[in-house]
Amino acid sequence: MRIALVLNDDFSMWHFRKGLISALCKRGCQVYTVTPGGPYVKDLEELGAVHRNVPLYRFVKILPDLRLIWALYRTFRQDRIDIVHNMTVKPTIYGAIAARLARIQKVVALVSGVGLPFMEGGGWRRRVLRALVTALYRVAFRITDRVWFQNPDDRSFFVALGLLPEEKTIVIRGGGINVDEFSAESVDSRRVKLIRDELGLGDGTKAVLMIVARLIWSKGVKEFIEAAEILRNQCPEARFLLIGPYDRDHPDAIPVGYLERRESPNFRVHVGFREDVREILSLADVVVLPSYFREGVPRVLLEALSLGKPVVTTDHPGCREVVDDGENGFLVPVKDSKALANSIAMLLENSSLRSRFGKHSRCKAESEFDEKSVVEKIITQLYGLES
Repeated sequence: MRIALVLNDDFSMWHFRKGLISALCKRGCQVYTVTPGGPYVKDLEELGAVHRNVPLYRFVKILPDLRLIWALYRTFRQDRIDIVHNMTVKPTIYGAIAARLARIQKVVALVSGVGLPFMEGGGWRRRVLRALVTALYRVAFRITDRVWFQNPDDRSFFVALGLLPEEKTIVIRGGGINVDEFSAESVDSRRVKLIRDELGLGDGTKAVLMIVARLIWSKGVKEFIEAAEILRNQCPEARFLLIGPYDRDHPDAIPVGYLERRESPNFRVHVGFREDVREILSLADVVVLPSYFREGVPRVLLEALSLGKPVVTTDHPGCREVVDDGENGFLVPVKDSKALANSIAMLLENSSLRSRFGKHSRCKAESEFDEKSVVEKIITQLYGLES
């Protein structure tokens, strides 16, 4: 069985799908990872995958998109692929077209969130983009056999738009988390101490942590800063840390330099990509993500659960999947800085509550989001292979 996994970058393929790749290779499948080239290609090949480079550009560009379809078609034909698994918007659309042109027997897709085109606002440009993406999705879903959604809200949204019938869909919550890799026992305490020093966290300081893959407004950055301001005097021992890279090309991007100008005694931003997220999360007293971006299930929240952390996030599709409100964290309304601050304060001021919530988070990660269980569902329910 030859299976092609198509994604828009090698880092995401490695970070999010290495468990799936390993499981498929152990079953004797030949796995092809199809992304643009990058530093994680070698890691993917060490898992047993064969890597194929394809050109893939962000946003809509006619000629590059046509070149992408041609590159995918050629790869699928030459490697005699049996199953194509497309992930994220462009692969889901153009990968489906290329796969059908190549006469692939089974084409499946992951829709990991509604994404920017369907968010409110954005003016006429957003409306044009929404119309274009809607039309392309309609074509792609018609020629895709099965579509995986990571939360029921996203499935209902796409079905209500008439883009695909519900019987063609499947909900597997989240992408899974390796509960052994993200565990308290796996963390190097010496490295954590070095990170505490780097981030300026002295003895007795409580860390309220927000980590994002990209610094865009819809992750709730403004609300996080406002919560820090509200709690400056009430919780003087707390430090609010925002970590992530700027994304200059994104329509929802935060202007470079804006966050640095907002720094204060209790709010710090650390701009840039980090590979030590596990260790950074391990030192957090509270993990926060006040997002209103329509994503599947935020990976950082699954990592926080697995590390046994209390979570404060929004009562919003995708985010609400990880929190049993009042048991392992709190759900707050979107764009409500005061509610966010109140929930954070309750946790900062009660160590036994943080401990109880953290234990529930770990149990929830093990019982609902263990990567092994998610991968098994992908293989059997999405691909239709025997267990």
